[in-house]
Amino acid sequence: MKYRIDVNILDDHTMVCEGLTDAINRSDVAHVSRTFNTIESCRQAFRERRPDVLLLDISIPNGDGAAFCQEVIESYPKVKVVAVTIHDEYSVIRRFTDLGIHGYVLKSSTVDTLLEAIVSVWQGRRYVSAEAETILQQGAAQAVSLTAVEQNILRLVCDGMTNPQIADQLNLSTETVNWYRKRLLTKFGVKNTVSLVRQALKEQLV
Repeated sequence: MKYRIDVNILDDHTMVCEGLTDAINRSDVAHVSRTFNTIESCRQAFRERRPDVLLLDISIPNGDGAAFCQEVIESYPKVKVVAVTIHDEYSVIRRFTDLGIHGYVLKSSTVDTLLEAIVSVWQGRRYVSAEAETILQQGAAQAVSLTAVEQNILRLVCDGMTNPQIADQLNLSTETVNWYRKRLLTKFGVKNTVSLVRQALKEQLV
C-alpha cells in the first residue's frame, strides 16, 4: 500500500533537508513537497498550504522551535509535527511531549524509524522513537526520587498553596520554598506549576 503522505521539512541544514527528502521520496510511504530553512519561511508558506506532516528541527537557530511547534499545533490541528533532532536530553524530550508534539525522533535513528514515525502520526498515533522513550523512562525514574521535604512541598503545591503559605506550613523561609519549587520543576522536566501538578497526579505521587 502506498500512503503518499505529504511531508514538509524545516531544518536550517541544507544537506539534512536533501538527505531526508531523498530518503523519504524513495519510499512508498510519503513524499516531501517543500523544505524550509527558516521558521518565518515555513510560517508564511503554511498560510497558503499545509502538509500532512511537518518534520521539525527543534533547535533551528533563527527562531524558537518550541514556540513554533506550539504555534503549528494550535493553529493547524490537522498538521502532525514530528521533531527530528539531535537533542537526547530528558528535559528537552519531556518539554516537547508536554507541548503535545505528535512525534519525537533522534537524528541518529534509522530511515525506517523516521518513516514509521511519519505513518504513525499521520494515522493519529503519537510516536516516540525507542531511544527517546528509554531516555524518558530513565529520566522520569530519576525525577520522582524526592526527599521528604520535596514530597511535602509537592503535596502542598498540588493543594494550590502559594510559596508564603507553604513556608508558614512547613516553618521554612519563602526563599527556601521557592528554591525547592524550582528544583521540583527541574526534576520533573517541566516549565511551570500547572505541568508539575499534572505530572505529579499522573504518576500518583500525591
